Amino acid sequence: MNFHILHRITAACSLTLLLLTSCYGDQGNYDYKPINDITIGGIDRENVYVAYAYQTTLEITPEITSTMGDEANYEYTWRIIPRDADTNKGASLDEFIVSRERNLVYPVQLSDGDYTGFFEVKDPSTGVTWIEDFYLQVISQGSTGWLVACREEGRTRLDLIGKDSKGENDVLYADLWKTVDFDMGEPQHLFFVGDNFAAYLGFPVLVTDKGSYSINGNDFHIGEDTDLKWYFGTVSDRILIANSTIELYTTTWVANWWVISQEGQIYSTECTDRAFFSYPINYANGQTEFQAAPFVGVSYTYNDTDEDYNYNYATIFYDAQGRRFMAKYGESYYPALMQCSGRQLFDVETGRDMVFMDSHYEIDGQVVAVLREPDSPRYFLYGMMLGYAKIEQNYYGEIGGPAADARFFALHPSYNVLFYATANKVYRVNLADPETATEVISLDEGEEIAALKFNKILNLWGTPGADVYMYNLVVCSNKKNPAAGEQNIGTFRLYEVPELANGSVTEKTRIEGLGEIVDVVYKEKGPEN
Repeated sequence: MNFHILHRITAACSLTLLLLTSCYGDQGNYDYKPINDITIGGIDRENVYVAYAYQTTLEITPEITSTMGDEANYEYTWRIIPRDADTNKGASLDEFIVSRERNLVYPVQLSDGDYTGFFEVKDPSTGVTWIEDFYLQVISQGSTGWLVACREEGRTRLDLIGKDSKGENDVLYADLWKTVDFDMGEPQHLFFVGDNFAAYLGFPVLVTDKGSYSINGNDFHIGEDTDLKWYFGTVSDRILIANSTIELYTTTWVANWWVISQEGQIYSTECTDRAFFSYPINYANGQTEFQAAPFVGVSYTYNDTDEDYNYNYATIFYDAQGRRFMAKYGESYYPALMQCSGRQLFDVETGRDMVFMDSHYEIDGQVVAVLREPDSPRYFLYGMMLGYAKIEQNYYGEIGGPAADARFFALHPSYNVLFYATANKVYRVNLADPETATEVISLDEGEEIAALKFNKILNLWGTPGADVYMYNLVVCSNKKNPAAGEQNIGTFRLYEVPELANGSVTEKTRIEGLGEIVDVVYKEKGPEN
């Protein structure tokens, strides 16, 4: 039902009421009696009310004047009807009622779109109803934006950084779960699960000390029904995810979802509406179980010059106890000790502890890992190139600068550059010269870096312009010594990174007033969007 049809219906209703009133008065002796006449004000009909779904409370206080009658006896109804609603196809006007109070106080729980609102005042003594309409536009900031998991008094506080009402500036929408009656625990990680085209999966994942949960829809729903343990056939109590990685290209043209549990088990399933994890595959050659480090090396691109279109590149894992690289080649089901062709820069049985591994988004098949010498402050960089049923070594060297104090690492999605963060500084390392580390960011000494990453954008047909964020360095920090009771201690920053290794990074966005930040991820559009 469009806007003009609604107004024709309103006019028809008003005309009908007038006719009924006239007939009521015209009975026999033409002895007319005055009836109550109500005027409704205080509702803006010249402008559009704008509300953010699941974040804004729409408040309207109408002004009611009448020629007679007691306002306390009136009946009130507020309806908000989508512009495309069609009562001829089963939609009932009653299903659009949002309040029966005089003053509207409505936490907006509507999807994106344009709506027409109606305020009805009924005088029960005569049955006559007066109606005033208004216009409402609902914007869902929950469809895309930065989700930030914060720790607050033993719970997870979820903050959102999205666009303002004009879609121009980034603004903070704090504590989206402040009214949620579900104890999900304290936050540990945030991931996003999606595929190339958002055909089947597209949702953030929150990992806490109590479980792993998908965050569903634009209302950020979380609960027992979103517990990811239901995706696993062999997990009965809970699943604690240490790493979630998407492999975009396979021979089936369906993205692959890799999960490593905190116990070091490796799971895999296709990103479809029937996604389901069966048995873990962390068995060397299918025989000896090993504990996997919480990282997966995959290829996000493919070689489109390959006539056989072999998208199933090798996949890299790491045996945390055996301290050695493992790999799954081609169509093999289980990993085996990694075998590298070409030049040999390092021994795959490293004897070191893996602290970081990530894959370039645009450099075909390149994976970069950082390993730490046990009981030593020395860190080493390992670079590998994935192919179909083969892996080649292309970088190796000790990482320079104050790497001994490194807390976080981040790999640029297209440049051969690695970043690492100490307590309040960020350093850049060229993969070809890892011993040289250049300081590029220095925060105030009262801040402590809590997250450092480049966020990959998986949905190729997602929000226009969102892919730019993939190339921005995300740096989140918390105040080191907040005042007693102070909770808004987190700061979110985005930095532009130049192509040249010696160029300076530039702060692009800064949002303050978040909770105590633990992790951050960009919420892309999913199938429901």
